[in-house]
Amino acid sequence: MDLFVKNLETYIIPFMVLLTVLLALILLLRRIRYERNKPLKESISNKAETFLTEMILSKPNSEKFRTKLSLFKKEIPLHKSWCKEMIINDMIRFKSSLKGKVSEQITIFYQALNLDKYSEGLIRDFRSFYKCEGFFHYQALEYKKGGSLIKTYLKHPNIVIQSNAKMAYISLSENHMESFLELSSGISQLNMIKIMDILHEKKIPIPKNIDQWLLTTNASVIKLGLKIMVYYNYRSSAKEIIELIQLEDNSVKKEALIAIRELFLIEAKEDILRLFDQVTPELKIEILDTLKVIGDESMLSFLENILSYETNKDLKLKAVDCLNEIDKTGLDVLASQDYDTSKMTKHVRAIYI
Repeated sequence: MDLFVKNLETYIIPFMVLLTVLLALILLLRRIRYERNKPLKESISNKAETFLTEMILSKPNSEKFRTKLSLFKKEIPLHKSWCKEMIINDMIRFKSSLKGKVSEQITIFYQALNLDKYSEGLIRDFRSFYKCEGFFHYQALEYKKGGSLIKTYLKHPNIVIQSNAKMAYISLSENHMESFLELSSGISQLNMIKIMDILHEKKIPIPKNIDQWLLTTNASVIKLGLKIMVYYNYRSSAKEIIELIQLEDNSVKKEALIAIRELFLIEAKEDILRLFDQVTPELKIEILDTLKVIGDESMLSFLENILSYETNKDLKLKAVDCLNEIDKTGLDVLASQDYDTSKMTKHVRAIYI
């Protein structure tokens, strides 16, 4: 014990103090460097904004364009990585706020300043963070020429690199969506959200083979196909969508039920009613949410039966909500006969009660 205390006083505590001082000095020096470089970076950012604003409407092959481009290169330290990053970020911001042919000028500047080569260098870097940053540059600036380079990473063993490469490639290549049919691996929920965001942003046409997506054995491709069909209000595969509620995969069942109500497939009513007693409480709630949209008076006895015998409060509340949408008068009769149903009726009609 004495030896430990002696070592603590002689070596460990002085070492920790020295380490703390060194870290404090490093942070202080970084802060000083940041403050010293801040005016320069702000100046370059202002020059970049001015240059982009002036050149947006210029003809790329004009003498004026070439002259101003040459002067701009001399005014900024374009050989510095941080400067390249700053200019690219400004371009991405400009690109997102512009539409049509005017926004295409940004890509021309991107190439004219050889910044596409910088992004290519990031993609070829062995570190995943830099690769993903390069993918983002190509995607955000709609640099379609970079699609061939990104394609080489679509099957990369690193799932993060592969995921980001896929998102960038989809954004740059409209036809790539059709290749999802052959996908053997799963698609994460995050990537599905990213893909739907790309569809919304880029207005990519619905894949020509979308009907076949529902016939694959890959559950994630089926779910993505259903989301896409809902997004495009595509009802041509109504029969196939309804048949999906018979699959064993509950996540597919759930997505199919969502698609049925979003696409208002009223022909699915009987199939859904037959399914009710065979599924989990979670899916029963999805069924009731769907029946609230596509249901009619023909299912009043079904809903009344749930209110009479169901012990699960959440299901009973959903049934009340569904019946309130279909037949308010009938619900009033049932509410007058049962205290719980009465309370739930007041709740669905005034949700804060």
